[in-house]
Amino acid sequence: MDVIGPDREGVPGAAQLIDEVIAPLANDVDVVGVPRSSIDALAAGGFLGSPGTAERQRELGELIAMADASTWFCWVQHQSPLRGLEEAADATLLRERWLDGLRTGRMLGAVAFAHVRRPGPPNPVAHRVEGGWRITGTLDWVTSWDIADVVMLVVRDASSERYVCCYLPAGRHPEPRAGVRIGEPLRLLAMSGTHTRPIALQAVNVTDDEVASVLDLREWHRVDDIRSKDANPSAFGLVRGAVAELAALERPDLAETVEALVSECRDLRRAAYALADVGDEANGGERLRLRAASLDLAVRAATAVVIARSGAAMLRGHSAERRVREAMFLQVQAQTAQSRAAGLARVSRAR
Repeated sequence: MDVIGPDREGVPGAAQLIDEVIAPLANDVDVVGVPRSSIDALAAGGFLGSPGTAERQRELGELIAMADASTWFCWVQHQSPLRGLEEAADATLLRERWLDGLRTGRMLGAVAFAHVRRPGPPNPVAHRVEGGWRITGTLDWVTSWDIADVVMLVVRDASSERYVCCYLPAGRHPEPRAGVRIGEPLRLLAMSGTHTRPIALQAVNVTDDEVASVLDLREWHRVDDIRSKDANPSAFGLVRGAVAELAALERPDLAETVEALVSECRDLRRAAYALADVGDEANGGERLRLRAASLDLAVRAATAVVIARSGAAMLRGHSAERRVREAMFLQVQAQTAQSRAAGLARVSRAR
C-alpha cells in the first residue's frame, strides 16, 4: 500500500516486480545476503542497465529501497561502473569486454572509491609501470563483491594529483587476480546482506587496457561534491516503505502520523529533486539542508513503525528493526565532510 506514490511519473512494471520478487525476501536478505536472482530479475525487467532519465532512475531507487535497502545498495552500486564506461570513449577493449553486459544487466558492477573521500595519506596507491599500473593497499569496504562480475576501482596515482580509474573482475570470476586478497564478509550493524568485504591489494598489476581513465584529482572531487549534496532517493524510498507499513495497520490512532509523514515526504522530495535538476552550485547549502532533512525524515518514519509495532518490533528479523537499521545506514553512506556537517547541524537544532 504505497500511500505516497511517485514524485511524477511511475516506472511501468517496476512496482509489481519489486513487490513480487524483492519485498518478500527482504528480512531474509538482511541475514543471508542479496541473491543474484533478485538482480537478474531486475535486469530481465529492464530495471538494472542503462538508466534513462533522472526521473525514472529516482523512482526505481525509491521503489527498491522501499522494499529492501540491501538490494537497493547493490543495485545503485552498478550505476557508477556503467556510467564510467559509457563516458570512457577511448577505452575500446575495456568497453568491448564489459559495457554491453553492464548495459543489459547481464553483468553486475560494483565500485570501490569511498576511500578517496577520507582524509589522511592515500590508500591504496597506484604506481606507474611499463604497460600499466601496480596497485598496493587496502579496500575496507567493497559492496556486492560476491554477486558482482566487475568492480570499478578509483586509486590515487602515487606520483601525481590524479586518480586512476580501472576495472577488474569481481567475485563471480572463477579466479581472483594475482595479489588480490579477499577478506571475510563484514558483520555490519545494517546492510550485512550486501556482500561487503575488505580486500587487500598486494602489488596487483593492471594493464593500460583495463584503465578507463586517468582523472584530475581536484576535478573528481569537484564533481563528487556537487553530486553528494543532493538528497538520495533511497531516503524517500525508506519513508515510503515505513509509511506503507503504518497505513497497512489500518489503525485510527496512526492516521495523523501517516498524514504528516506523507505531506512532509512529498514536500521535501519535490524541493530536493527540483534543485538537483538545476544542478546549480550556488544552491549547495539548500541542497545539503534538504539532504539532511530527508535522512532525518527516514529515521523518524522508521521510528514511527517501531512505536506502532510496540514489543513485536524488538524481535530480530522483524521489518521494523530492519527499517531502523537501514535508516541509520543512510546516515553514513556516501557522506562527505559537508553533508556530515549538515546532518549534525540538524541534530543540534532538534532540541
